[in-house]
Amino acid sequence: MGRSNNQVRGGRASVEERAVSLAHRMLAGSGQASVVAYRLDEQPVLNSVAHGFTRRGELVVAAVVDPAEVGEELGVTGEPLEVRVDITKVAPEPNVRIVAASAHLLASLEWLHPLDAELLAGTGELPEIVAAVAAAPNGRLGVLDVARVVLHDGAGVTPLTFGQLLDHRHGAVGDPAEAVVTTEAAGLDVVTGVDRTDLAVMCDAAEQGWMTAHMLTQKPSLSGCAHTTNKDFVVDVDLTGVTVLRHGAQLTSVYFIPFEQGRTSPAELTNNIRTLLGAHAAA
Repeated sequence: MGRSNNQVRGGRASVEERAVSLAHRMLAGSGQASVVAYRLDEQPVLNSVAHGFTRRGELVVAAVVDPAEVGEELGVTGEPLEVRVDITKVAPEPNVRIVAASAHLLASLEWLHPLDAELLAGTGELPEIVAAVAAAPNGRLGVLDVARVVLHDGAGVTPLTFGQLLDHRHGAVGDPAEAVVTTEAAGLDVVTGVDRTDLAVMCDAAEQGWMTAHMLTQKPSLSGCAHTTNKDFVVDVDLTGVTVLRHGAQLTSVYFIPFEQGRTSPAELTNNIRTLLGAHAAA
């Protein structure tokens, strides 16, 4: 078994900071969301849901709500509706499906009247994709009132208050929706462009404690296809660092490797990823 350096040196992000950043990014639009009206008969589900923050920090969702499919009750405007929102985020790896994280929250959802939704969209408050879905035929725009978010990822289960995510948002640089797009694009770029030998050497450095890394989990490799054994995968790219998975023949490990200077800006993300991938050379 390798070893991992769980100490934070300099301005590097901690595991908790990573969890807050990841959960915030997921609520800001990253990942696939669904809404379950669990108090209604038959618990109708909206599977194709756009979501994100308004510029004022409200959590909003937009969906096409067809009464013929989900019933009249689910689309009533102006009345609070108790719902569960589930957001699933997969790794940017194109050849294997890895669930990077999921976020779950119970909330009160209120669909806005179409005119109110149109007025809000006209102010530029909404993320672009949310506004587009809300403007579609049978589109609805809703505001979520939520107190707590539960994040499931490689580190386990992390309960977070909505206030923690708003504090993170207020300390971020730039627009959260734009940061999500930039971060997701950088994640895809690093996966498609990374030299797998460089990735393996970085994972070696994390495993042996030659660079600052947090082991999020390690367990026996009980399943998996032959083409994924003894391979390394990028699970997630965040403004705080990179999360990688090492699928060995005996053990599967997940490491979070933070950026040296702490949380980066979207504009500097790609360069910091390149620096991180080359950091093992100086170890």
